[in-house]
Amino acid sequence: MKALTQLQNFFDQKAEALDQYLQTLSARERIMVIFTTIFVVVVIIGAAVWKMHSLADQQQKRVSELKDLTVWMQSNAATMKPANDLELSAADKIQRTAQQQGLAVSSQPSGEQIQIVAEHKNYAVLANFLMQLSQMGLSVVKMEMVSNNNQIKLTATVQ
Repeated sequence: MKALTQLQNFFDQKAEALDQYLQTLSARERIMVIFTTIFVVVVIIGAAVWKMHSLADQQQKRVSELKDLTVWMQSNAATMKPANDLELSAADKIQRTAQQQGLAVSSQPSGEQIQIVAEHKNYAVLANFLMQLSQMGLSVVKMEMVSNNNQIKLTATVQ
């Protein structure tokens, strides 16, 4: 409380000193000082607001560029492959592709062929999964899709 009282007294003293200074000036000078002070304060506030606006605009442009980059990366993620794709086994290719598509896939090898089972409610996701497998060098030997309880079950044999 004591600090607040001291602060209040300090501001009261400064206001009184300013009032005494303005009383020593002529009416014309007093009006000019007051209007000049108001003008300077308005200019400073306006400059600060303008600077904040320009910084916010720059950040908005940056966000838009990052969104565009994210959309591009999501749309091209299927075609981007690491250089060591040729070294992966067929089962690893299936698991990597399923992970990229967000699918849970069970696979069982039988000789050179692998039987895979995947479920999803969207046909396009499953079709894209098969397309990705073919782009990775796997060929679909047998395929069956069955709709069951708003889910599409894909059973396929690849080699």
